Formats: sequence, C-alpha cells, structure tokens
Amino acid sequence: MAQFYKPQARTSQPQRLTDQLVVELDHQGRGVVRTPKGVKFVAGALPTERIAITVQGKHEAHLDRIQTSSTQRIEPPCAFYEQCGGCDLQHLELDAQRAHKQQVVIEMLAKFAQVEAQQWLPPLTGDAWNYRRRARLAVHYDAKRHQLKVGFRAPKSKQICVIDHCLVLAESLNKLLQPLQQLLPQLALVKQLGHVELIEFEHQVVVLLRVKQWPDEQDLNQLQEFATAHQVSLWCESDQQLAPLVANEPLSYRTVGTSISCLPTNFMQAHRQLSEQMVKQALVWLDIQPNEKVLELYAGSGNFTLPLALAGAQVTAIEGVATMVEQLKANAQNAQVSIEAFCCDLEQPWHRQSWRQDGYGKALLDPARAGAPHAIHEVAQLQPQRIVYISCAPDTLARDAKVLKEHGYQLKQAQVVDMFPQTHHIEVMTRFERE
Repeated sequence: MAQFYKPQARTSQPQRLTDQLVVELDHQGRGVVRTPKGVKFVAGALPTERIAITVQGKHEAHLDRIQTSSTQRIEPPCAFYEQCGGCDLQHLELDAQRAHKQQVVIEMLAKFAQVEAQQWLPPLTGDAWNYRRRARLAVHYDAKRHQLKVGFRAPKSKQICVIDHCLVLAESLNKLLQPLQQLLPQLALVKQLGHVELIEFEHQVVVLLRVKQWPDEQDLNQLQEFATAHQVSLWCESDQQLAPLVANEPLSYRTVGTSISCLPTNFMQAHRQLSEQMVKQALVWLDIQPNEKVLELYAGSGNFTLPLALAGAQVTAIEGVATMVEQLKANAQNAQVSIEAFCCDLEQPWHRQSWRQDGYGKALLDPARAGAPHAIHEVAQLQPQRIVYISCAPDTLARDAKVLKEHGYQLKQAQVVDMFPQTHHIEVMTRFERE
C-alpha cells in the first residue's frame, strides 16, 4: 500500500508578552497596547501601566500581570468582579471613569462628525453604588443535576456567575437575591423559566418572571406566599400575556413635577437619582416658553413629556410601542396636562404623518442605542431652532450629529450623565442650535 506524507497539524502556542505599555482606554474601557503583532485590547488594564499579556485572537489579549500600576487604579470592592460581566471599570477611580467617558464622546464626535461642543458642563452624577433600580438576572436550570443558577452573565460568555449580592443594585433588590435562589428551584416552572427581572418602583418592588407557560396552581400559591413574605409585587410574562400574580399598588416612578404610571416591561432609566436630574437639565436647555410647540421623539411613557407640558409647552410626543403610547395618554390625563401622542415607527418615512408639520420651535430626542438614523433627517428638515438629543451610544450620536451639522446646527453644550458608574456604558446630553 502506498503511503503518503502527511504533515502534522500545527498547534499555535499562546503568545505571552511582557513589559507592554498601555497607552489609552478604548470606548469599551479596555486598555490599548501596541505590540509587535499589532494593537491589542486588554480588559482590566489602565493607561501608563506596564503589563504582561497573553495574546488571544487577532485583536484581544488577556491581562496576566500588572508590572507597574497606574496611580488611578483602585482595588475593586466586588467579590465577583473578575467573574461577573456586569461591571468592567471598578478598578478605575470614579473621577477618572467620568473623565474617560467624556473623552470618548469628544473623540467620537470629532472622528465621525467633525463636531466639537462649544461647552462641556461638569458631569451629572449621583450615587456610585447601590444606584441601579432595575436588573435582569440570567437563569439556567440543569435538569440532570436538578440545579438552578441565578446571576449575571460572565464576560463575553453564556456562563452564569452566581451572585448573592451586587454592589450596584439598589438594596431593596439585593435583599431578594438569596430568597429567590431558594424559591425558584422549588417551582415546577423552573424548567421553563427564561429570566427574572427585579425592579424598584416608587412605592414597591416588582419581581417579573419571564416564562414559557403560565404557572400552575401549586406554583401560584408558592409565589403568592413569597410575595407576601417579602412585600413585593409579582408579575409573570409569557409570549401571550403580561399580568400580575400579586399586585399591591399601581406601578410608578418619579419624574419632575409628577409620577409616571407604567408596566414593569416599560422603559425606565436605570439610575434611581439621575433620571430626574437629566429631565431637569433638559428643561433648562429647552427653556420652554408659554404655548411653545415642542416635538418629542421616543417618548416612552412620558418621562420628559409630562414635565415639558407642565412647563407650558404644547407637546407632540411620538413613541413606537403602542402600549406605551396608551400609558402616556393616561399619564397626561392624570397629570391634568394636554398633549398629543402618536404611535409611529420613526425610522419609516414621515410624509404621511399628520403630526409632521412646520412650527416646532424645539425638539427632544431620547432614542435607544441605534440612535435615530432616519428620524434625525426628518427632524433637521423641520428646522426647530433648538434640539436636545440624549444618547446612550456615542457612536450613533456622532453619526446623527453629523446630519445636524450638515443642516446648519451647532453643538452648543454637552454633558455626560454618569448613569452607569463602574461600567464603560455612557449616557450623554447634547444641545444643538440652528444658526
């Protein structure tokens, strides 16, 4: 039999490098290192540090050892910090976190829009710990071992880091972590449980269970006992319905001058203090005059809408989720203010919309991470004198700012809102004026 030469498969060894200088942080809070093999991004590394790394893939490397520490480095207080994917900047002192976030926005605006803010205001800040009033817990049930894991995802992984306490969660939510880990394995629904959300509202805490099938009678009894014992409201959500199993009071959260009634699935800003501060700043920037026409996009349940109307504006509010539009209308009625609210996909052409008209003196946008790729063109064509744009994604903000610049707007003011301390996530407010 003929034999053919077959070369052995090459097995690449991990490449370890020492004495690497971290030159800056990228927009995800990772250290940037320029190695002989190209630029590498290193989670956990800080500028000016000398580090040892192991190259992992084309662009990333693992931090093996810190040879020379940054003066801005602090010891992360969380016991789960290295395993949990929730926070990624606990090792950087707080003032430096905020300065980094502002610098990210400055660089994004310059790079992608050639726009520079004429004035940066000091960051809006609140509590750096125990601030988060909403959290989604990942769950996984191992049917063979009859074990349930409840916690947060590990970095870049589907693995679950089991936690019994989280330093950024509101204490009212922290108190539920261990009791839930004891309760859930006892339920029949644990086998088809999607995730668990914990939400702190104005007058109560909600536990929201995402399920494939509605709980049976035995599960309902146990859930009701849990809700009574821990003084929480308990809701379930499936593909077919969303309903309370135990409800104490209507759900609401505070905004400037009033409260917003909502469902547990409605959007609500994460930071328990900064949501209202952000609304106050928007009111200052918009400088509402009596009966001034204001267009608000991505209005939600009325977090900005109601304060604008209470300040005397004639608000036209647009939201893409029908249930939130109905909630917005009800909230306006309860606050005894008159608004116009419409349900519309803002990323579709506006020409047939009755509310697309001239005469809006000012506009406010608070889109999701995708920004307003179509809506920003429509807004610019309406030519409001002043636009307040609130963003949780500096890259899409920069893209949309370029459109405003092309239509004659200047970026007068900008301000970081430290909505997510201990993480790289950025919230920023901007005020544009038409020249």
